[in-house]
Order: sequence, then structure tokens, then C-alpha cells
Amino acid sequence: MANSLTGSVGESGKNQPDDVRAVYALFNKILSVQLEVSDVCSVELIRAIREFQQGFMSRPDGRIDVGGRTWKKLTATAEAPETAISGSVGEGGQNRSRDVRIIYALFNAILSRPLDVSDQCTDELIQAIKDLQKGFMSRPDGRIDVGGRTWRRLTTPAGGAGQSVLLSFDDGPAPTKALFSILDILDRYAIKAEFYVLGQEVDSQPAAAKEIAERGHKVQNHTYTHPNLAQASKSTVRRELSKTQESIKKATGSTPTKIRPPYGAGGWRPYDWELITVANELSLTIQNWDIDTEDWKSPQGVGPSKRSMIERQLARRQNQTELNVLMHVLPGTADDLGDFIEQLKQWGFSFARP
Repeated sequence: MANSLTGSVGESGKNQPDDVRAVYALFNKILSVQLEVSDVCSVELIRAIREFQQGFMSRPDGRIDVGGRTWKKLTATAEAPETAISGSVGEGGQNRSRDVRIIYALFNAILSRPLDVSDQCTDELIQAIKDLQKGFMSRPDGRIDVGGRTWRRLTTPAGGAGQSVLLSFDDGPAPTKALFSILDILDRYAIKAEFYVLGQEVDSQPAAAKEIAERGHKVQNHTYTHPNLAQASKSTVRRELSKTQESIKKATGSTPTKIRPPYGAGGWRPYDWELITVANELSLTIQNWDIDTEDWKSPQGVGPSKRSMIERQLARRQNQTELNVLMHVLPGTADDLGDFIEQLKQWGFSFARP
């Protein structure tokens, strides 16, 4: 690996072939989904640079300059030292005693229930490998190869030291069956979350909204009828937010302190001026999200098919202490939530309180 670049790479960069290939190689050390390497700086490479920069730059420019901040961050992330294994471990692996113990140690650093350590690769260790692989492989094979994808995933978890996630759920409180399932799972893990609810649903299901608050979660404003606030007049924005404030106060006894606009519309800097004006009038903080699970897309939920996409988002924000994770009150999300929480724990995250 080159110690530095001879010229800039990325958007409006010099993009000399050797430099471009060096940057591809670095990204392919840290990305779960590998980039196709060539002498040309592709749109995908520029996108990867921008997404990586989102973790530490307010205005990602999609370019890596010689000796610049992005270059230093990228090389530090990609070339971090690790304790290597000398052969494969797991199903059909070479399973040398030293290597097996290294893998046990790595898993026991992330599992809530540590494995019994030995020199032998047990069925429990193979299952732990497969469980890890479910987050990024369509066909987990239960084996960790030297320098392979599973090894990289295990030694460079998405969650860093001190990183936490705040779980947040939009829409609701209907459907109430999904809501109560989500609440039960959160109780089981002693996790408190934020629920951005719709005023009209609160009016139709006040007891469900009250239950959210009584279980110790925060009930926040997601408008009354779920319109696009960025396209709405000031009077419409005021009506949508104020009616929801009243509905939540009546049902739960507490007044929301945050607003999440539907679709996130108008809620990214620079904020929509009607939204920020009304939010300030009502003492509401605008709160969008950091990680979009896309749980509403088919297949609904936060199951294995969504994990690689979610992991890529998490990896881009390694320098951010707390990440707000967006989900929705949906049957599929309720079905997958327990496994998803376990996955977040395996990735090294703790859970923040709202």
C-alpha cells in the first residue's frame, strides 16, 4: 500500500490510475460490499468517499487530497493492526488451536453470553460464526477464512468504543398489535426508545399512546396527518404540529419536545423556514435520523436482507458517539426487532436513553 497519494482522488481530482487503485484497495478493506477496482474513478468510488466523509465532515466533497484529513482517516481505518489467524476456523476449517482461541476471544468481546473457550472448534462456535454472517451473507457457511469477509467483519465491527444507538419508531400508535409487540421486546432488553406518533392515530388510539409513555418511552410529534411539510404553508405546518401537541398531551399527560417531519422533508439543514419557525414557536427541536433501516420497504422489517445496507450506514459514522436509528411501527419490524437488537449488540453498540 502506498504511503501517500501523488495527486487527489475523487470529485474533480487528478485521479491518476495508481492513486485511484490505491484508494479502491483501502475502501475494499473496510466495506462489506466490495467496489469493482479499475484505473478510473467511478461514481461508486466518489459515493463511497462522500459516505465515509459523512462521519467527520459537515460538507463531504467526495475528494481525497494528498495528506488531507480524509486520507488520514481512511488509512487509519483500513490499516489498523489486528491479531491475525494463520488458517481458517469453523465449519470445514483448519481449526488450529491458537487460531480457534483467537476467534473465541473475538466473539466473547461482543456476545452478551460468552462462549466456553477451548482449543476445539465447537458447534456453538460454528453457530456463532453463522449468526454473525447472517447480517451480511445470504448463505452463511460458518467458516472464517484468513483475511476474508467474515474475518474483516469480526475484527472491525461497525460499533466503536463508546458508540451507542437511540432506537426511534415513526408512525403509530396503530397498528396496536405491532406496537405492543415492539414495546414488549424493548422491555425485555430494558431499552427505552422514541416514538414519533401521528396525532390522528393518537386520537383514535389514546390508550396505546398512553401505554408508550407509561412504559418509559418518549412520545414525540410526527404531525397530525403525515403531510410533506416542505411543501406546506406556514398555517398548515402550524395546524399539523399544534394539533398533534394537543392530542399527545391529552392522551399521555406529557408535551412532546421534538418533531420529526414525515419523509424527513424540511428536516435537514438548511431547514424549511416554515417548519423551523413553527417548531420554535412550539418549543420543538427538529429531529431526523442518522440510520435509515428502510424497514417499510419489501421485504418489510429489519431482517437479514437489510443488514448489509444498515451496516454500511453505521460504518460511515464511526466518529459519531450516538446514532439515531429510524424504524416504524410495522408488523415486520416487530417480528425482526429482537434479532436486530442482538445484531446491534454484536456490532458493539450500547443503547442510549432518549
